[in-house]
Amino acid sequence: MKLTTLYLTSIALLPSLVTAVAIPDVSPRDGALSKRGGEVVYLADCTRTDVSSGSSYPASYGTYLRWEGSEQDVHWKDSDVVVQTHIDTDAQSRDFAAWAGWAQRTSDGKTFNCYKDNYRQLFYWAPPVPDGTNNSIYCWSIYWCV
Repeated sequence: MKLTTLYLTSIALLPSLVTAVAIPDVSPRDGALSKRGGEVVYLADCTRTDVSSGSSYPASYGTYLRWEGSEQDVHWKDSDVVVQTHIDTDAQSRDFAAWAGWAQRTSDGKTFNCYKDNYRQLFYWAPPVPDGTNNSIYCWSIYWCV
C-alpha cells in the first residue's frame, strides 16, 4: 500500500518537472530574445494601459490578432526571424493543452506544435516602457508552441 502511494505521488510530480525543464531562460528586461534550447513560442494577446487615465487598448493599436483560421506571419525585427502560424479555426473551443495547430520558423524550416493555453499571464511591464510612453503592457498566452 505504501509503495502504491509513493508511486502515484511520483507520477503526480512528473508534469511539474517536465514543464520546468521546457521553460527557456529569461532574457534581460532590455535584451533581445535569442535562440535557446527548449524553445517555446507564445501566441499572446497584449493590452496597453494608460496609467494616468486607466484606459486600455490592444497593444496592436486596433484589435487583437486572430490566430485561428488564417496564417499569420510574426516578424521579430531585432533578429529578422519570421514565424508563420497555422492555428485551426475551431482551436478556441478545445480544452486546455489540446493540440491547436502548428507554426514554422521560415528561416530554417523548424516546425512547432501549438497547444491551447489557459490565458495565463506571461508578463506585466509597468512604466517606464521602452517606447517611452506611460502605458503599461500586460500580455497573456492564448497558445504555446514547442
